[in-house]
Amino acid sequence: MTHTVATNMVSTEDLMPLYYAILKHFVDGQQYCTQDVIDALKPLYGSYKLLNPKDVEEALATAKENGLLDEVAYDLNDAGALRVYFQMNDFGQDMVDRYIGKYSNLV
Repeated sequence: MTHTVATNMVSTEDLMPLYYAILKHFVDGQQYCTQDVIDALKPLYGSYKLLNPKDVEEALATAKENGLLDEVAYDLNDAGALRVYFQMNDFGQDMVDRYIGKYSNLV
């Protein structure tokens, strides 16, 4: 499942920080892996150097360690590499609502 985001020629200066966008991607309660997040954010953040598997995995691991996301499923991708799925928990939802809920890229 992917989020639909308006792409009305938004300058990168108008976008919320990438880490916030990564977290906000999870507020719908669905499970996503690293590639799901990259695919969903690429329309707006495609020019960001940090929108790559290594850095997005690090952001997701940080969010997990901070108690915002839970690892909920695992499988192997087509190349046989482990793929981890994350889901936002109640604490993460509360923190997003409180601290970054005001940010939006919808234009």
